[in-house]
Amino acid sequence: MTAIATFPIALQTLYAELLDQLRLAEVGDLPAGTSFRKQTLSNREYWYAQPPTTPTGRPKEIYLGPDSPKLADLIAQTKTAGVARKARRSIVRSLLSAGYFAPDALTGDLVDALAKAGLFRLRGVLIGTSAFQAYGPLLGVRLPGSAVRTADLDLAQDYGVSLALGDTIDPLLLEALQSVDPSFRAIPDTFNPALPLAYVNADQFRVDVLTTNRGAPSRGGSALPSLGTGAVALRFLDFLLRDPIEAALLHRSGALVSVPSPARYAVHKLIVAIDRKGPGAIKAAKDITQAEVLIQALTQARRQHELLEVWEEALDRGEGWRTRLQQGHARLNDQARALLPM
Repeated sequence: MTAIATFPIALQTLYAELLDQLRLAEVGDLPAGTSFRKQTLSNREYWYAQPPTTPTGRPKEIYLGPDSPKLADLIAQTKTAGVARKARRSIVRSLLSAGYFAPDALTGDLVDALAKAGLFRLRGVLIGTSAFQAYGPLLGVRLPGSAVRTADLDLAQDYGVSLALGDTIDPLLLEALQSVDPSFRAIPDTFNPALPLAYVNADQFRVDVLTTNRGAPSRGGSALPSLGTGAVALRFLDFLLRDPIEAALLHRSGALVSVPSPARYAVHKLIVAIDRKGPGAIKAAKDITQAEVLIQALTQARRQHELLEVWEEALDRGEGWRTRLQQGHARLNDQARALLPM
């Protein structure tokens, strides 16, 4: 395997600046007069924002996320700083002209609409190839084109989180998708026709919604009240969704999204690839390719320790996990296997 091309430090720094500006905009773009408060839930503190009352009434409170020094600092800066969308757009153009990957226009517009609706604020996570596309800028590497092409969008949220938040995206999922393309329609659950599990437009572009299932495979979908939709519950998804990270989608003026850590993404791909049979074999090959790319990219970025920590965590989850990991590991090329020893 040849080395993955690495972007200059100056471009990686520019991307980090875009991320910082998007984080500030997440709070700074709230209306003037917004107040903030912390609430303690299960011995952990969370921030909420209350926009000012308008002639039509008092807007609902907005969940911002768990307390952290970074979020507290961003809240403090809203009193003195505003982030210009025009400046962010200029950074995005610079990164794209240097060779970073951009999503197709439809995917970019959909993710941007979902971000504005609050999907990622409410701990939704972008997964699948659309998330993989974000790892190039995050790791400062040029991803191979064959590994980043996709014709769908995968979204996920932890089931317990959705029940506990007490907040919803606005607008709800289908309306947010239709704001970009009115032809989107819901695909209902076979066992509960009132519960949508996925969405598709007139061109057959598909948006799938997934959630966690830590027990036996469930019959039918699960409702995610904070997103106003149903979702397909999948095993192993709790592993992927643990400790997601922020990334900047390089579309228009940028969108702040949540994606799995690249290390978890790589290991998860080795777990799920072995279940793809028949027509799914093509996806299995793509799973392995993406895992190989991230294993090498993390090593080149001197972040192999992150990969090994996640790998050891997965191996410690029991015999069934170890069997899957061994089978997935065997499918890797020689260099990736050497970088991720059994």
